[in-house]
Amino acid sequence: MNLITISREFGSGGRELGKRLADALEYAYYDREILTALAEDTRMDLDYLERVLEQGTFASMYPVTFAHTFSYHTSRTADLLARQTKLLRMLAGKHNCVLVGRNANVILEDLHPLRIFVYADMAAKIKRCRAREQSGTLFTDQEYEKQIRRVDKQRAKTHALLCPYPWGDVRGYDLCINTSTVEIKEMIPSICAYATKWFER
Repeated sequence: MNLITISREFGSGGRELGKRLADALEYAYYDREILTALAEDTRMDLDYLERVLEQGTFASMYPVTFAHTFSYHTSRTADLLARQTKLLRMLAGKHNCVLVGRNANVILEDLHPLRIFVYADMAAKIKRCRAREQSGTLFTDQEYEKQIRRVDKQRAKTHALLCPYPWGDVRGYDLCINTSTVEIKEMIPSICAYATKWFER
């Protein structure tokens, strides 16, 4: 199977890039579907599950008063990460696909996916977030920057549980794409050509 994993900074457009790339290559696309399937499997609330997996630990969500409390929540997180790993491997074994997030680049490393990292400068990320904000939302640039840094910090934290090198380190990726100045849809033909050559190796 041909597998492409998309890791991305918050606001960089990684989700859009992944979807457009999957459509262009006629690959299956998995993003929120991964989390939805995991929520169904565990019978946990989707939003709650997403917060837990993004933060990488239950411990930060509960007051820790006894050692066994920390141990219980850490164990629970490990169980969820194990379930997520099993689900990712199942999806990766079905057909050619693009998987966004969920540290798939690390979890599926032994399957030799094309590992893409999408990033952008802060101004471009804030602009993209603002373009997608819901009606009535009035965040300042400083508030958007704070949110972006918070989410990326959480992603790096979860990544650190699974990998010896830092999140965003070029050693973990085969192609790094800066979306700051070029429209994502204009990049897709070139990325498709790169992916095609990659899988012909």
